[in-house]
Amino acid sequence: MIQANGVTLISPAEAARRLGVTPRRVYSLVGENRLRSERIGGRLLIDRDDVDARAAGGRVVGRPLSPRRAWAMLLLADGQDPPGLDPSTRSKLRRLLRERDLWSMRARFVGRAERLPFRAHSSDLPRIDAEPGVVRTGARHAAAAGLGLVASDARVELYVDRKVADRLVKRYRLAPSTRPNVLLRIVPDGVRGWLTGLVAPRPAIALDLAEDRDPRSQQVAREVLTRP
Repeated sequence: MIQANGVTLISPAEAARRLGVTPRRVYSLVGENRLRSERIGGRLLIDRDDVDARAAGGRVVGRPLSPRRAWAMLLLADGQDPPGLDPSTRSKLRRLLRERDLWSMRARFVGRAERLPFRAHSSDLPRIDAEPGVVRTGARHAAAAGLGLVASDARVELYVDRKVADRLVKRYRLAPSTRPNVLLRIVPDGVRGWLTGLVAPRPAIALDLAEDRDPRSQQVAREVLTRP
């Protein structure tokens, strides 16, 4: 067990023991971006909090959804109808929403976006948050979405396409970090057109809060995602 930048890291073998799976499965979860990890001195180490959160969530049924299906389901859950979604897929996703709540399926949404953590100068955070072409999410904007959580000093979290992400990294000299105050969530171009608001749909923000280590955020996420 190693402490690095306030994060507790454990070996793949320990992660496997906690999850009740093989070390090979742990490596697969890391490769699928379903467990966060760091390389220190050539060793791959796993974020203990991610492991424990996954263990507490129980066995995940079903494969991760593609970004398109993940966002289609989130928009349907928010009462929106994604344009261009074929009737068969719409029917299947609505049936799944009737059968299960989003909290129990949250691990299947890991592919909704590519998660890139950065560190920016604190004075730049308001400007990054106000950039055009972004969709705001996370604890910073939970209150605006009616999720009952006020955290104006939280890190900046944004859904963006690849082009906007590259622009922000260059403009603000964003540096990759294990202690990020800016989190860019990159969505495919075909999905970005569905996100028309200044703030992400409530179910998407709740999923983002579920990934937060703050107990308040996780509690709000559970309440929203288990609500019928």
